[in-house]
Amino acid sequence: MAKIMLSGATGLLGRAIFANLGTHHDIIGLGFSRAQPPIIKADLLNEKEVFELFDTHRPDFFIHSAAERNPDKFDDDPEQAIELNCAVTECIAKCCAQYQCKLIFISTDYVFDGRTAPYDEAAIPNPLNLYGESKARTESLLQTLYPSAAIVRIPVLYGQVGHLGESAVTVIAKQLLHGVTEFDDDALRFPTDTKDIALVIDQAINHFGQSMRGIYHVSAKQKMTKLDMAKIMAEIMGIDTNALSGAPFNPNAAPRPKDCQLKDTKLMTQGIEINTDFKDAIADILAPHLSQ
Repeated sequence: MAKIMLSGATGLLGRAIFANLGTHHDIIGLGFSRAQPPIIKADLLNEKEVFELFDTHRPDFFIHSAAERNPDKFDDDPEQAIELNCAVTECIAKCCAQYQCKLIFISTDYVFDGRTAPYDEAAIPNPLNLYGESKARTESLLQTLYPSAAIVRIPVLYGQVGHLGESAVTVIAKQLLHGVTEFDDDALRFPTDTKDIALVIDQAINHFGQSMRGIYHVSAKQKMTKLDMAKIMAEIMGIDTNALSGAPFNPNAAPRPKDCQLKDTKLMTQGIEINTDFKDAIADILAPHLSQ
């Protein structure tokens, strides 16, 4: 059993990691605005507070999943978003170095521009938006100053949500319920269940232990646009899929890569991979929200 500290424990991915790893590890969850016991309320922008948490708990692993993940919000307040995604990670990395704790940093496929997919772990980042830039910048900092850190790149996520608008995938179902019929049919995505990400991280910790370092790619394998996802969810919801079509380009949205498929060359060789069927998984996630 390892002692694991987890930031973003109240978020979409953090909740899944906390639930999965909490069954067989000593896990300390950190949150902020939504933190309720047993989650500890912590201001990650307060460096003194972060060091005190490390000094008190002395974790073996720190999984850093707290971040602003909405690319459009970076354009609204870029300084605050980049501070959270970059400066906070540097502070946590300093603590991990001082207290001999393994840092697992959650990054994104948006560090790539989407022009030469699939991307393996050695591919050179070239982000199109500020969100991807903040993650790429943080990755570079960790690789230069804290090379023992593990960087886990993931794609767009879905999972158990408190409301349908909580993830970029389940929000499609919310839009369908409100009569929206046009969805992006250009950018290709690889929607991945947070439970699967949590399971892979757990397996990686168990397999590699403290030797886990460098870049890892974790992703489901099914390629689809938002329109493809909308059609699958519409069928589950009893909505006519023939009424759905591609949406016109939105010039006000932050630029997204067309295809930033992650190619896993490290975990798959250890038998650690994701084979979940999107239709089955999303049906289970939508069920409690469609019965209300």
